Amino acid sequence: MLNMIQLMIVSIALFAVSTSSLEIDFVPNTFVIEFDRPIQSFASKRHVLSKRSLFYQQLEAYNISYEVRHEYEIINAVSIAFKSAHDSSLFFEKSLGVKKAWPVNTVSKPAVYQTKSQDSNDNVSSLFGLYNATGITRVRDELGITGQGIKVGIIDTGVDYMHPALGGCFGANCRVAYGYDFVGDDYMGDNAPSPDDDPRDTCNGHGTHVAGIIGARDTKLQFTGIAPDVTFGAYRIFGCSGSSSDDVIMKAMERAYLDGMDIINLSLGDVGWPESPASLLADELALKGMIVCAAAGNEGDKGIFEVGAPSLGKHALSIASVDNTHVLSHTIRLQNNLTLGYLTANGAVFNVSTARLTTSSDEFLADRDGCEPLKVNAMGKIVLMNRGGCMFSQKILNAQEAGAIGVIIYNNNPGPVTPSISDGKVSIDYGGISKADGYELFHYLRRNPNSDTVEFLKQDLSFPVPTAGSISAFSSWGLGPDLSLKPDISAPGGQIYSTYPVDMGSYATLSGTSMASPYVAGAVALLQESRGGNRAIGAQEVRTMLINNGHPFNVLHSESLESVARQGSGLIDVYHAVTSDTSVFPEQIRLNDAEHGAQNNEYTLTIKNNGRLASEYQISHVVASTAQGFKIKGTGSDVFPLKKPILLSHHEADAVVDILSSPVVLVPANEALNVTVRIAPPANAASMPPSIYSGYIAISKSQDNDGGGDVKYVPYAGLTTNLSQLPVLLVNSTTPRLLSQRINVFSPALLSLQLAEASPLLSVSVVNAADVSQNYGLIPGGYSRYVGRNSIDDPTDVLIMSWYGNVATSPEQASLGTFARHSRTQQEDVQQQDLLATAVNQHVSQIGTKLDKGVYKLKVMALKPFGNVENDQDYDI
Repeated sequence: MLNMIQLMIVSIALFAVSTSSLEIDFVPNTFVIEFDRPIQSFASKRHVLSKRSLFYQQLEAYNISYEVRHEYEIINAVSIAFKSAHDSSLFFEKSLGVKKAWPVNTVSKPAVYQTKSQDSNDNVSSLFGLYNATGITRVRDELGITGQGIKVGIIDTGVDYMHPALGGCFGANCRVAYGYDFVGDDYMGDNAPSPDDDPRDTCNGHGTHVAGIIGARDTKLQFTGIAPDVTFGAYRIFGCSGSSSDDVIMKAMERAYLDGMDIINLSLGDVGWPESPASLLADELALKGMIVCAAAGNEGDKGIFEVGAPSLGKHALSIASVDNTHVLSHTIRLQNNLTLGYLTANGAVFNVSTARLTTSSDEFLADRDGCEPLKVNAMGKIVLMNRGGCMFSQKILNAQEAGAIGVIIYNNNPGPVTPSISDGKVSIDYGGISKADGYELFHYLRRNPNSDTVEFLKQDLSFPVPTAGSISAFSSWGLGPDLSLKPDISAPGGQIYSTYPVDMGSYATLSGTSMASPYVAGAVALLQESRGGNRAIGAQEVRTMLINNGHPFNVLHSESLESVARQGSGLIDVYHAVTSDTSVFPEQIRLNDAEHGAQNNEYTLTIKNNGRLASEYQISHVVASTAQGFKIKGTGSDVFPLKKPILLSHHEADAVVDILSSPVVLVPANEALNVTVRIAPPANAASMPPSIYSGYIAISKSQDNDGGGDVKYVPYAGLTTNLSQLPVLLVNSTTPRLLSQRINVFSPALLSLQLAEASPLLSVSVVNAADVSQNYGLIPGGYSRYVGRNSIDDPTDVLIMSWYGNVATSPEQASLGTFARHSRTQQEDVQQQDLLATAVNQHVSQIGTKLDKGVYKLKVMALKPFGNVENDQDYDI
């Protein structure tokens, strides 16, 4: 038995937009507990259960009150909820043969960008142009591969199996043949689940949309998913509203494996560490033969290092999103037959057939357009105004008070806008259009003041997406926090049309990496069938096949390639993955930073020729854009992360690459050959702000059966700066700070801090105010593993913890509380923050021992990535 339980804290949160002011991302006193002996060391399942029974008897012998939430079969672990903090604390004192303990965290429902669609539309066929670019059409039409016999598990909100495109039934001989509801409709994440055998999704939609992308078959609409003959498993982990928890997700992953799923799709993730329990379980299941496809995340506005786990798992596939070619949109038709698409927050079309339009000002992109009472004649008209200057609700209410029947708001940035308000006083239609369409409509109205009537069509039309085939704005930036190459591959995820619960309209258009991940899951089903089905291809070979055959794509409106940290190996191409007889491994080159790179910056690749004839290959280098992820403030060395990385696309900072082997090599049939390349950081790396440099080693076969170039791409990426030099804990005149400094029986001290970068370990201990070398121990709640970073330019995005004057007796006890993350969605005063944080952390007040009355200081330590836990030099303190 270990003397100290190795605690791994993970904060799983589906890629969501928070609406609460304080995110409580843990379930108090609840842990996934892994035992010392691995499951395979037991002779039988009965032996495992008897050992666990003995463990429970030990808990009872120590008068520890508990409830078993889940027992796992793939890993030797259980999920346990202790009755109180005292019971938790007593458990950690005794250890009882435990290897690890993971606090159970709450999980928000996935956030997507949604447009509802009609369930019957003649324009649906235009929405699948990327089936050609990604090889889906050729695999199905030329090779006759459709996913027959492959089982795909969907761990999500359930699936509406009554949808005609998804089979219309559940159970044996149905499309949705497997599944389980782990939670029930009323589950909110913090109440008792009501599991049952029916995983139907009637009140959410996300899982049904995912299922349709993977394998819908609608003969009426002529709409098919990627692999329309797969068999589904539906594993429901969310109720109709609220959250879930990560121990439920882990149980669903295990159930999918035991049900024989060949592939699982996880459109979810945590704060982004490969060591999260979901990542570790994903890796374990992948090594057992089940392919794990996971969304990279929708944090594209938060800068680099934001890819989430479990997609960070070494053997999992992390999927980024590109935008679709076409989208169905509500439609405005002008008198010159020009059509423009518009979006509404509720998904409904405007409640008019024709209407007169007017502009709220005589200037395009006017300052504070519509923010003051309107001076134009708006009676009975729809008013066009631009975004910005004030809240949407203020603009719309001003138009409503002027007698308008509707408002159209055009974006002040590229792309469409969907205005959404919660003001109950608004009673008129409102919607949004893109900046480009706003320009078109504004000048049409200025040119035609006397014929300003436009038509609002009842059926959606198909419109080209201006950003088609380029990275979706929401798609998260890599790399992993340990500089692992993530994401792995890109797939269509922006503006994706798919199935939706019958009770919610049957079809919808959603956007998110949640949509890109099932696209790849469907592609993997085609790969598996091409090799005979089931789990014929292992996780590593699947990764190699897909990453080798990705197609790197350019930055939007540029001739330069998008960064590997954004697109991975590029757009997926399943046809070339199936038909190619060449493979290159390793499939990626992880450069790390200068401190952790390979000796002499040299890397060896192996080219394997699986063909029947010898083949000649040309080795070359293709540079991608460098992503400057930080800025340097002032004349000093202070560096801060950028929310929007600066792309250096004109060779300002390229890797120095040399092909040390011959640039042209001959590989005999069914043999392999090693080649060596040297990839050094940019020559000016030391003088530039920290940036991710990247590119591809291209292995081109001189001839192939297709008559075109069969090129394998091996992506590489590294950081120009040593990762250990970047600030983790933000330290300045305002943070960290104590919101209250005096502890009494009624109130704790409140500590607020921000992390500029994610930290493998964040700890807070108590020291003597006069002699800080005298340490009294960790604060309960002051020991957290794998903590995500904050948006440091937002003073309300902070980590808050309360201290009641007690210290824990061990790191395990100190982990019983956790930091509450304050959201920036509401501006609350400090007093309200205090109350919320106190309510969240009050359960830690009785842990450990109380300190004597006196004056103390708190020591905050944030470990740097790659840092040694035992070395204070590796912390920001």
